[in-house]
Amino acid sequence: MKEQFKYIGDEIKQRYMKILSNYYPAHGSTGFTERNLTNNLVLAFERVLGESCISWFEAPICLNNGKHIDAVIFFESITILIESKRLTSVKSKLVSIANDVERMFSQKTIELVEKNLTCKSSIRTRYSIVLCDLWTESNEKFQAYDLWPNQLPQKHLRHLTYFQKISFEDLKVEGQWKNHYKILLAISEIKI
Repeated sequence: MKEQFKYIGDEIKQRYMKILSNYYPAHGSTGFTERNLTNNLVLAFERVLGESCISWFEAPICLNNGKHIDAVIFFESITILIESKRLTSVKSKLVSIANDVERMFSQKTIELVEKNLTCKSSIRTRYSIVLCDLWTESNEKFQAYDLWPNQLPQKHLRHLTYFQKISFEDLKVEGQWKNHYKILLAISEIKI
């Protein structure tokens, strides 16, 4: 699986290159929604892993207050949890990411996500993915890009399997925006 993460990172870059070469998905702003990040990553996984991969968005992880994981993917004996963020305010979003990582590495989260999984395996490998986008229009945001993934919680870094920083300077379109838009990916094995 670890080798496939690079292919998935390359696939998401190609998906965004195709989209952004043909369509700027915002009007007068830099506001691309988190949902598109999650959706495009899941589509990249499905393309690389094939039809035996199943996915679900906003998988519930709490019985009473609607908490969820942005997406889950099941593939053979592997569970993948995905949380996406737009790093609009780096400090507050990094706190939010720390909370997301805490939830993804929780035994209770894993139990609830896998509870109704029919193809249960006694030995499952689990991964957490933090997926972010940001616009490097300030020193704080450029530093967040430059230091990725070192600002993630230790829990995530301790089991870091793969990370990638994606930029779009080589897009064949007009506009300075392409020099500032970045996607960040960090994948860690969940050890519980």
